[in-house]
Amino acid sequence: MNKLDYEEVQKHINILNVAYHLNLEIIEEKGNECKAICPFCGYNKLTKIPTLNLNMQNNKYCCSRCGAGGYSVGLYAKLRKLDNKKAFKELLDRECFSLDRVPVEISPINLISDIEIRDKVYREFLGMLKLELQHKKLLKNMGFLESSLEYGLYKTVPQNYIKRRLICYNLAKKYKLAGIPGFFQEEDFKWNFSGGKGFFVPVFNKDGLIQGLSIHLDKAFNNTSDIWFSSSSKINGTGAKNWVMRNNINPKTNSIFLTDNFLLGNLIKETINYPTIAFQNISNSYQILKEIEETNVTNITFVLRINHTDNLDYIIRRIFRDLIPLGYNLDVKTISNYKDFFDDNSNNFSLLKEIA
Repeated sequence: MNKLDYEEVQKHINILNVAYHLNLEIIEEKGNECKAICPFCGYNKLTKIPTLNLNMQNNKYCCSRCGAGGYSVGLYAKLRKLDNKKAFKELLDRECFSLDRVPVEISPINLISDIEIRDKVYREFLGMLKLELQHKKLLKNMGFLESSLEYGLYKTVPQNYIKRRLICYNLAKKYKLAGIPGFFQEEDFKWNFSGGKGFFVPVFNKDGLIQGLSIHLDKAFNNTSDIWFSSSSKINGTGAKNWVMRNNINPKTNSIFLTDNFLLGNLIKETINYPTIAFQNISNSYQILKEIEETNVTNITFVLRINHTDNLDYIIRRIFRDLIPLGYNLDVKTISNYKDFFDDNSNNFSLLKEIA
């Protein structure tokens, strides 16, 4: 759904109907405006002095004391503790339109843009960002070279809200952001993106185009250090897919590395350029098999970093369990830094087969 559709919807979401469903206490009504007790600050609730202005002409609200303000949809979302998209749906179900409403078709999720468009938007977007020192040190400690940091387009996620809005303002002047995972519109229909603490890791396809962005978090969340740059639950947002990244795999390839970490996949590419498939958040072997179906691959080694073995049991039970009956030779290799890629003293197949 485009911006004009959302604007048309918000024009006709009647703020008085919203106030009724929220049980707001309306004290005065004059012309196109009503005054109510503010549900956020509750100023002078006992003396019935209203500070929340409800404008029926543009369906906006504003408290003269605490400064809370916005559109009717946002008022409902904040008080019901919903995201704006769910608030839209509930208000439509409650028939909170004005009588002079016009029919508007609401699409809950955008179709994802073609990869060529995503690649252009993401490259320009990342070009507006910097890689902060703490993240640069982390990458160098892993074994990344200075030159590869620039080539890999690793960039720190901005934490400043105004900066994120300005970046999106400039991007939106050149590109259509609807259909690009990670970007969404706020209550005022201005574009923004989430500010998770960490840095962006571009996920390239075999042709070098950016499919999407992963965020490597400074602090693990829900037992994971890597999440997709996605906006499926936001207004005009777009969900990311579980893309995989492959390197140096051709029809004659018979051995590959497998890792559930894109950073590790990139490090393998830089150090030894070994045939590799990197992934994130996949729950079965289908995507892995799809990537190697037209190759001679018979040997698969799962690579993970020491002290990052939390996902090993998950990988074995969800990924390797499917691969063992197919006759692949499976192995696990743990590394502490890039030098370990040159050490072949790793053979855990018997343990792996026993667990699986």
